[in-house]
Amino acid sequence: MSVRWQQVDSVADVEAPLGDLPDPEKPGWVRRWLWAPALAASVAVYVTQRLVENPSGELEMWLMLALLALLMVTAVAALVRYRDDQHVARETRDVEALRRDARATTGSVTVSERPVGDGVMLRGLLTYPCEDDTAEDTWSLLVADGDAPGPRPGDPAAVWWAPGSDTVVARYHRGWADELRRRA
Repeated sequence: MSVRWQQVDSVADVEAPLGDLPDPEKPGWVRRWLWAPALAASVAVYVTQRLVENPSGELEMWLMLALLALLMVTAVAALVRYRDDQHVARETRDVEALRRDARATTGSVTVSERPVGDGVMLRGLLTYPCEDDTAEDTWSLLVADGDAPGPRPGDPAAVWWAPGSDTVVARYHRGWADELRRRA
C-alpha cells in the first residue's frame, strides 16, 4: 500500500470531501523512449558487423563489445519502461477506485524523524480501520523548513481508502489533531 500525504492549510480542510485526485505523473521522455534509439543503434552495429568484409580481430572485438553494450542498454531501458507503465497503470486504477468509492475514517500515526538538507524526513506507520480489519501502511513525508509541521507520534489523521485500491490518502493538520484529542 502507498500513502499520499496531504498537509492541508486549515482545520476545516482536513475533513472536507476528498475531491478530485490528480492523475499520476508519467515519466519523462527519456525514461519512456530510451530503448528505441538504443535498439536502432544495436541494429546498426549488427548490420555493420555483417557488412564489413574480413574485419581485423580488433575491429571485430570492438563491434561485438559495442553490440553487447547497446543490447544491455536496450534491455535495461525496456525493463524501466515496462515497470514505469505498470506503476502508472496501478496508480491510475487506485485513483479511479478512490474517485468512485472513497471511504473516510480516522487513523493514527507513529513517527520517526531524520534531519535532511533543509527539512526533516518523517517516516512511520499509518493505522486505520478498514472493513472488518485494521490496516497498517508505512509512509514517509518530507517536511521542508517553513512548511506546516508534520504529524507527531500518536496523532490522528483523516484517511480515505477504497476497496480494491492499494493507495490511501491521509490528510493532516496539527490544529485538527489537537482539537480531536481534546474532544476524545
